[in-house]
Amino acid sequence: MKRRTIYAIAVIISLGTLWGSGRNARAQSPDGELTAVITSPTDGQQLFGMVSISGSARHSGAFASYTLEYDDLSDPAEQWIPVQERVTQQVDNGVLGAWNTNLVPDGTYQLRLSVTLTTGDIGEYVVRGLRVINSAPTPVPTVPGSGLAATPLAITPGPSPTSPVEQPPSNNPNDGGAAGIVVENGQAAAPSLLDDNEPQAKTTVNVGRVQDAFCTGAIIGGGVFMLVLLYAVLHRRFRSSVQDPAWPQRDSSHRPY
Repeated sequence: MKRRTIYAIAVIISLGTLWGSGRNARAQSPDGELTAVITSPTDGQQLFGMVSISGSARHSGAFASYTLEYDDLSDPAEQWIPVQERVTQQVDNGVLGAWNTNLVPDGTYQLRLSVTLTTGDIGEYVVRGLRVINSAPTPVPTVPGSGLAATPLAITPGPSPTSPVEQPPSNNPNDGGAAGIVVENGQAAAPSLLDDNEPQAKTTVNVGRVQDAFCTGAIIGGGVFMLVLLYAVLHRRFRSSVQDPAWPQRDSSHRPY
C-alpha cells in the first residue's frame, strides 16, 4: 500500500513538472538557470495589426537561440508556424519580436516561445486564447453624456453667385437701347444714324493706328526738313567758293617798261 502511494505521488509530481515547463520554463543546469517567458501579450488578449511580443529568453552559460511560433486553434491538427527567424541573442525583459497579425485570418491562436540551449535542452512558454480581429468595423465615437453615435457635421453650401442686375424694360421700340458711343477693346464706336429696323453698323476708330501714323509722319517730315537744310548749307558754301578765285588776277595795264 505504501509503495502504491509513493508511485502515485511520483506520477503527480512528474505531471506537474511537465505542465510547469510548458507554461514557464525555469530549468536548473550546472551552468545556470534557463528562462523562457512571455509577458505581453497575455492569455485571452485581443490582437490586431502589428503586435509587439515582450518577455525574456536567456541562460547564463548555455544559451543558443530562441524562436517564436503561432498555432491556429481552429485547426484540430497542431501546426506551429514561425513568427520570425530564429534569434541567437538573449533577451532579458525586453522585446522578443513582432507578429504581423494582418497576415493571418481572424480567429483564436496560441503563441509559443522556445529557448534552445547548447546542451540540446529546450524551454517553452505558451500563451493561449489570443483572439486576432483585423476585419472588425471601426467603432463610432459617441457624444459624451448622450449615449448616441456622433453624426457627421453637415456641410452648408456657400452663398450662390450674385445674379446680374436686370435693367427695367424701356418704352423705346429699339431693342438695342439708346444710341451712344460703344467702347470695345480700346476702340470707340460712333452712334449709328441708320433706321432702327436696320442693323446698325459701327464705325470704329483705331486710336493706336492713328498714333502710329502721326509718329511716322513726324519722323518723315523731320527727315525731309533736315535734308533740305543740309542742301541749303552745302549750296551756299559751294557758291561762295566759286566767287572767290584761288589765284589773284594780274592787271594787264601795269606792264614793266
